Amino acid sequence: MRFRSSSHSSDTQRRRLLQRRLIVLHGSLIFCSLIVVARLLELQLLRSDEYRAFAQNQHYGGVVLPARRGDILARNSKTNETSILATNTTLDMLYVDPLVTDDPALIADALADVLLTDALHQQCSTGDPSCPRQLVPFYREAFDSMLRLQRLSTDVVLEPIPLDNLPIDADALPNITEARRQFARDIEERIQEKNVRFVPLLYGAHKQQMQQVSDLGLGGVMVSWETNLIYADPEQVAQDRIPTIARQLSDILDMDVERIQNMLQSRPLRYVPILQQLSPQVSARIRELKAESQKLTAAKRQQAPSREAAQQILDPFRCIALVPEHWRYYPDGSIASHIVGFLNVNQDPQYGIERTFDPQLRGQAGRITAMSDRTGGQIVTGDQTIVDARDGSTIVLTIDRFVQKEVERILTAAVEEYEADSGQVIVMNPQTGEIIAMANAPIFDSNNYGTVYAKEPMFLEESKRREIVVELYHPKDHTFVLRGYVDDVFTASGRLLLSEVKQQALAELEQLYTLEDIVRYYMYVGENSRWEIFPTEREDVWLRYSNKLGVGAYLNRAIQEIYEPGSVFKPITMAIAIDQGELSPWDTYDDNSPVEVDEYTIRNAFHIHYGTVSMVNCLEYSINTCMTHVSGKLGRKLFQKMIERFGFGRISGIELEDELPGTVMPWKQWSNALLATASYGQGISATPLQLITAFAALANGGKLLRPTIIDHTVHSDGTVEYSRTHVVDQVITPETSETMTAMLVSTVTNGYAKQAKVPGYRIAGKTGTSQIAGPGGKYEAGTGSTIASFMGYAPVHDPRFIALVKFDRPRKPGYEHGSATAAPVFSDIAAFLLKYYGIPPDDL
Repeated sequence: MRFRSSSHSSDTQRRRLLQRRLIVLHGSLIFCSLIVVARLLELQLLRSDEYRAFAQNQHYGGVVLPARRGDILARNSKTNETSILATNTTLDMLYVDPLVTDDPALIADALADVLLTDALHQQCSTGDPSCPRQLVPFYREAFDSMLRLQRLSTDVVLEPIPLDNLPIDADALPNITEARRQFARDIEERIQEKNVRFVPLLYGAHKQQMQQVSDLGLGGVMVSWETNLIYADPEQVAQDRIPTIARQLSDILDMDVERIQNMLQSRPLRYVPILQQLSPQVSARIRELKAESQKLTAAKRQQAPSREAAQQILDPFRCIALVPEHWRYYPDGSIASHIVGFLNVNQDPQYGIERTFDPQLRGQAGRITAMSDRTGGQIVTGDQTIVDARDGSTIVLTIDRFVQKEVERILTAAVEEYEADSGQVIVMNPQTGEIIAMANAPIFDSNNYGTVYAKEPMFLEESKRREIVVELYHPKDHTFVLRGYVDDVFTASGRLLLSEVKQQALAELEQLYTLEDIVRYYMYVGENSRWEIFPTEREDVWLRYSNKLGVGAYLNRAIQEIYEPGSVFKPITMAIAIDQGELSPWDTYDDNSPVEVDEYTIRNAFHIHYGTVSMVNCLEYSINTCMTHVSGKLGRKLFQKMIERFGFGRISGIELEDELPGTVMPWKQWSNALLATASYGQGISATPLQLITAFAALANGGKLLRPTIIDHTVHSDGTVEYSRTHVVDQVITPETSETMTAMLVSTVTNGYAKQAKVPGYRIAGKTGTSQIAGPGGKYEAGTGSTIASFMGYAPVHDPRFIALVKFDRPRKPGYEHGSATAAPVFSDIAAFLLKYYGIPPDDL
């Protein structure tokens, strides 16, 4: 009985166990079915469009046909012939595939001998910016000014030391044989690695991020405290732990887990770029080298004892490949670079015509679309479609290349001579509004646009170092934190002078960053001007941008910067008053004392008073007090309305991006002081382009024209679209225009603008020296506190050109005024233009 009971119990247990297993199995099957159904619902309903498109892309493969970027041309204003400012070139890039590299040393030696030519060696030995960056480390003496500075005396020199004055020690440079050897060993080291060993995860990491990553102790994930970099070596990362590691890093790096996983994945290294933009001659030599190697390999295979042995003989140069790359090329380099702009290394348009007209220039890519089988092979059917690429349009500018080049030469020399921050010149045809030249200095080279970051060293004695000012902005949101002297920020005793709020802000930032890495340093050169400077490993040696502006050199200040025009605005005020019948040229004004307006005192330049003067004398001697009388005759409402009609306070409409409108306050907000100062160009702001456009109306019979820099556009289908002269308004009568021309001729002949004269010619023009508004609405004073300008046109009976010359903060003693700086530069430019256009003298 016991046996039966035990047997029965065992059967019962087995049945129950079987039932449980069946239930678990059925539950698992049901669960799996639900997953499958859910996935099907997702694929067929929720993401059907996405996967349908994916399937279509797989089934209907295609090839993209690139479009050719359109050229940018200049039109000669004399002959109408065109010349190229921007075009395209195709140059090869050489790379090596390490996975099929049998002998890295052989490949490296062969490439170094071919790539490093005598011409390239000469460029790099002289510090030429066109030296490829891969070669710069082998010529440090030519590119590192600090190395050369070590040989100079450490006597205190406050001015920057131009690199031309730091002689290159030829003995410290490698000869071409040694340079090729160093280049070869560098190539060899790079191509003998078969897998990716360096992946940057986060540049500019702060202290907490680096400490958190360091504390995790993740194999293959490393921190560089010196460069604030978090990086990884995928070959040292445990591949089976990548999902876990990625989750640990995600919050710290503020990066998607999936992206981190991809970056940490071990993968072969198949692409090692060696050198870009090879000359056609070097590319041809590389192809010859490969052909010779293939021929030699084929001969060796024929001599092999067996087929199997022949198959083992491989071409050692099969790892080398040339890939054509399309580059934007600027034949003249720096000529009109502020107008043309450039394409960066990613071929993205930056500044000027390149960016403004990018949609027209880049054209439309084409495509060949055909059905594909499951292996990717093309199926030739009637469904194949070909959409031809549409090349970009060619933009022809009104800029005259020859005029532009000469104007840039004259302006660059003048900016250096007058020790100005920058300068601009605009040359316009006053009859059409066409811009013949638009120059900025300092200039930059569109082919080597990175040279704006070039720096030069200078010595600073201890007393000067204490005067260095630092500014601190929060690295994340760029909010202003503080400004103070260097010792107030970096010494404990100095910080006691800061408010508790500033001290706390500094303490919080120091928990995340090293302050020396995130502050910006400035040295004042005069009461108002300053240079941004950079520390070096030596306390007494600092660096400064060679062009004074750094990346600011990219700005086209003719349209992207506003200023108070000063006295060059006086003819506009006078023209309005004469045209409105409020004054005549021979009306008089008694200039015997300063003018008191509200709480302000208005004085003339040099505090001179001229007694009883006519309106002609008012312009000749640029009398501020007289001009307050003129604006008083007009009144706020009429004066402000006419200023706007002349184009101030709004953009001109020229075909360039980022033009600023300037500011003209509504007349109801004008004080008595603003009515007075606006008469001589203070209290309103404008761009140089607005000013020359308004002034052109005085020269062309009173017509305000819309300035243009586009002559015509040639589309890819051959059609041509011409720009037309556009008259915005008739702002003054032709009679007033003639009167103003006569008054401005007298200003150059008899007044302060004599320096603008060109022997044998009558010139109409006006000088300008404007103050610069500082903080709190007060005007700056002292060295570098003015903007000097001159506006003029010729020949006066039928003006062929009008030109504006402007210098920002000239510091050379005695050259702060437009009559001393801008007027003689205008004379040089006008003399060139009169000769260039073959205009006969009219003042014999």
